[in-house]
Amino acid sequence: MRSIIDEKDIKILNALKQDASLSVAKLSDKTGLPATTIHNRVKKLKENRILDHYTIAVDKDRLYGNIVAFILIKTFQANQRKIAKHLLNISEVEEAAIITGDQDLMIKFRCRSISDLDKFIIDELRKIPGIQSSHTMISLENYEK
Repeated sequence: MRSIIDEKDIKILNALKQDASLSVAKLSDKTGLPATTIHNRVKKLKENRILDHYTIAVDKDRLYGNIVAFILIKTFQANQRKIAKHLLNISEVEEAAIITGDQDLMIKFRCRSISDLDKFIIDELRKIPGIQSSHTMISLENYEK
């Protein structure tokens, strides 16, 4: 079975992951591939929806704070999707997932202080209709790919 992308595509994608604003000429310099090859391959990656969009990288620690908590949430017989979408409207909530097991949802919450976390749990989370209980775990170290 042949892969949709090859080593050259991976070089281009890795360079764009580091800096999505690179021009074709700069990508050529960085990857060692001819500019026409870069242009054609980026076009094909977009057509195949492998390269979906360009984005920026935000320093989340500076923007939201460096305290990261994973909060497990148990719901009543409520609409878990509706609650997850509601939670994603809160700027400090980075991710929300519907999960299996004893809990129904898990969110990743980022804040500047334990006091901010406390305020979120007591003043916001517990007041959302359909939430039965929560269990909070604070991350000691974070690693991202």
